[in-house]
Amino acid sequence: MVDPSYVSGAVWFVCGVAILYLGYLIGVRGRAELHADYDESSGVDPAYVSRWVGATALLMGTLVVLYAIREVIYGFQPVALGGLLVALLVLSYVTKLIARGVGSRES
Repeated sequence: MVDPSYVSGAVWFVCGVAILYLGYLIGVRGRAELHADYDESSGVDPAYVSRWVGATALLMGTLVVLYAIREVIYGFQPVALGGLLVALLVLSYVTKLIARGVGSRES
């Protein structure tokens, strides 16, 4: 029988790698339009959105991968999962604000 922490850790790892790939596409390849809240007609500089949303997505993916490794090593702990979910929710909200142009020089 496989330990459930290994299965859960593997799922979190795959999700983290997917987030890292999207962060790479947005941040490094300049694909700001991949973010759901980015509107090209809003006048927000796509380079600004790509840079900051991409960096935030890379941070989110790194956190998820680190959580996956932690879960495989130490097992499931509700406090760690809760901390990860809160961090992801806050960072997701930050990416929405950035995609809408908050903090850019034009706003």
